[in-house]
Amino acid sequence: MENELKQLFAKYINESEYSARLRPETIRGYKAVFDLFLNIMPEVTELEDLTPAMLNEFFKRIQTRIRIVGRNTLKKGVKNSTIKTQWTKLNVFFDWLCKKNHIEENPLEDIKPPRVNYDDFKRLEDAEINRIYSSIVTYSTTPLMFRRDTVMISLLLYLGIRKGEFISLQVKDLDLIKKQITIRGETSKSGRTKILPINPTLLLHLKDYLEERKRLGYRTEYLIVSTKEDRGLSRNGLKHWVNSIIRKSGVKFHLHQFRHTFACKLTEKGTPSLSLQKLMGHASISMTAKYTRSLRAENMMEEVSRISI
Repeated sequence: MENELKQLFAKYINESEYSARLRPETIRGYKAVFDLFLNIMPEVTELEDLTPAMLNEFFKRIQTRIRIVGRNTLKKGVKNSTIKTQWTKLNVFFDWLCKKNHIEENPLEDIKPPRVNYDDFKRLEDAEINRIYSSIVTYSTTPLMFRRDTVMISLLLYLGIRKGEFISLQVKDLDLIKKQITIRGETSKSGRTKILPINPTLLLHLKDYLEERKRLGYRTEYLIVSTKEDRGLSRNGLKHWVNSIIRKSGVKFHLHQFRHTFACKLTEKGTPSLSLQKLMGHASISMTAKYTRSLRAENMMEEVSRISI
């Protein structure tokens, strides 16, 4: 018989999906953290097991366990940002349990998440971007692979979109005449549809790529295709693609870094904060400000030079 905690979590997910209408990406995140929690804490099966001591033990095991990363590389510990993400997702579920009167108090109530240091530089430098593009030129084995991979990097770099928005793009979202691309609300974290301008370089790459996939007879509605069959690139396929580009280019990156790079590039070019907020699809200007923390002082010489007394 399925344990009590799993049953309640299934009800919570059902409510989140069909009543709260949370995005699929958000739902996947909740499920992943809950599955990790059950895997790390197999002794927790009933509501009475949810105690502050048990949650402290969970975070202790997360930070002390040995993991295999990459090619059989052993690694211990996780970043503060990872712990905070796990804390946040579990906390929402525990709050729901309290609201539904399944438990009297949230076991995380007196357990504070770690402070996350956002002084790190998450943007990609021009040299790193060039190495990524060069690896695509060097290692592509077919015209489709070359044009697709080039478009993938360019979409991320010139639109600054999130992974969920990126993988969900469809051909119908493009308007090459108006030079616009639509990010549909159902794929966006904000739930709002936004229309973004297409950079001239991205436009050229898109035309080349669409011409090649048409020549090969692709009919899938998804913009980014698999190079092996007529379907959209899967999330697992995207993960393998990122690892492949990292290996070939020698540049360690994750997709969200392109979003940071997009924000910093526009800020360096003098884009007003409100315009940047709209392009990023943020609900508040404070969220947009977090993406410009990767600005370096040496990149702002032009702005300082404009000061005149």
